[in-house]
Amino acid sequence: MFDVTAAADLFSLKGKTAVITGASAGLGAHLARVLATAGARTALVARRRDLLDKIVVDLPGSIALEADLADIDQVDTVARRALDELGRVDILVNNAAYIAGGVKAEDETSEQIQRTLAVNLHAPIRLGQAFVPGMFAAGSGSIVNVTSIVAHGGIGRFPQATYAATKGGLEALTREWAAQWSRRGVRINNLSPGFVESEMTEPILGDEKVRSWIAANTLIGRHGVPADFDGALLFLASDASRYVTGQTLRVDGGWSAR
Repeated sequence: MFDVTAAADLFSLKGKTAVITGASAGLGAHLARVLATAGARTALVARRRDLLDKIVVDLPGSIALEADLADIDQVDTVARRALDELGRVDILVNNAAYIAGGVKAEDETSEQIQRTLAVNLHAPIRLGQAFVPGMFAAGSGSIVNVTSIVAHGGIGRFPQATYAATKGGLEALTREWAAQWSRRGVRINNLSPGFVESEMTEPILGDEKVRSWIAANTLIGRHGVPADFDGALLFLASDASRYVTGQTLRVDGGWSAR
């Protein structure tokens, strides 16, 4: 007989520990609240400590860890601090991202390219390397890499060449990590947003013509809001997806199905 309670428990994160990057605002801050509300003791990582402190006040047991993920030394330091505070990390959500918004591919500077690569690709790799030994020891763990629709389709209207390259690289990394680590109990998957309200997309979605264009090209007929990602994150982070690894879950309103 189907057990409704047992099914609901599949999505629970009680007794788990989680680290989420880019958690000081926008989608990252929302997802951090989702993890904590589902029961995980959560470490929120971002550059802006003042914003993190305001968020963790409402999330008992959660901690704020300040770090600039473009600086690899700070990445390694924050990983050690997370392990010291949490003991072991069961869930890693690589959400932080940098984009040189509106800069044409031919005009991106070396500094912009390097920062994009560092935050969007190098930092997730280092954090995965830091936390996976504990997951191996436990025989379980979930890594969720937040990518983007630009990882599998060009848009052009909003220049973001290096950003797209890093998100495509992150999806490839997910597949290779899954191939190497899943037999040891660690699942790695991509959560791929479409156009969603966030600090990063505010300049775009603040334009009525752009919003109309997005709605016209999205099957559900609107852009996304942070709450649209609650179920997808809990699915990938929890035991509800215990037989899912190396996959990309696109939460884009059907944009990529056109």
